[in-house]
Amino acid sequence: MNPTFRKIWASVEVCVATFGVVPLLTLGVYRLFPHFETWQTAALGFPFAVFVYVVMVAVPLLIILLRRENFAAYGLIFKPTKYHLDIAATCFVPVALANLPFGMGVDHTRWGGALILAVVQLALLFVVARVLRVKPSAASAGFLGVALLPQLAADSVAGKALVTFLTYALFVGFGEEILYRGYVHSRLNAAFGTPFTFHDVAYGWGTLITALIFGLTHVGILRWMLGLSGAMTWAWGFWTFFGGLVFAYVREKSGSILAPALLHGLPQAIAVVVLLFF
Repeated sequence: MNPTFRKIWASVEVCVATFGVVPLLTLGVYRLFPHFETWQTAALGFPFAVFVYVVMVAVPLLIILLRRENFAAYGLIFKPTKYHLDIAATCFVPVALANLPFGMGVDHTRWGGALILAVVQLALLFVVARVLRVKPSAASAGFLGVALLPQLAADSVAGKALVTFLTYALFVGFGEEILYRGYVHSRLNAAFGTPFTFHDVAYGWGTLITALIFGLTHVGILRWMLGLSGAMTWAWGFWTFFGGLVFAYVREKSGSILAPALLHGLPQAIAVVVLLFF
């Protein structure tokens, strides 16, 4: 296949999957079962409808199966598990600290807050690259926040806390990372190659395009297509682009989506659960 055509085909494929198949499949299920969205929050107790994240996982897996490709080529490999957990633990504290602006009242949907968060994420990229230049070690202190859960279990809102924690840690973290850094990132890398390096980690145009797609989905395009909201938050998409670069670096460094999925979901999960008690 002609290299130029291969790049165009890969770009069209991932855009159709992300901006077409995922939202339309989600919307189709909601239209067939009108009460399904409400059931997720009212009956199951999720803080928001999580079915779209299930679709984010199912669609890439189905595409990979149809292409008859190896899941490992898309970062869907968790061995050696200790290595990937070490990377996540080593980066956890910097990633968690990068979320502090949210707790300080920075509005991530407005341009003032978006510029602050973009600078924070860009700085985080260099910090993560720096700490991962040495052999990652199991910095167990990085996961101290997880130890909050047993203590929270003694509280009357333990059930809500647990469901909220799992929503962000599993659905948001793994759902988005399997789609973006797993399928989209890997598919584009295969087409565009990885001719550049950043702190000894190879990357290419696929990394930048994936971060752009990641940012665009946070603008509100998917929410608009699903009929959930008509507002476009371009500022949110802007700073999320830089966050996508951070997760992409960890994805390339580790060769798996496990570490970026943990770093994507766990800090949010811990922060949101802690806020339930204050």
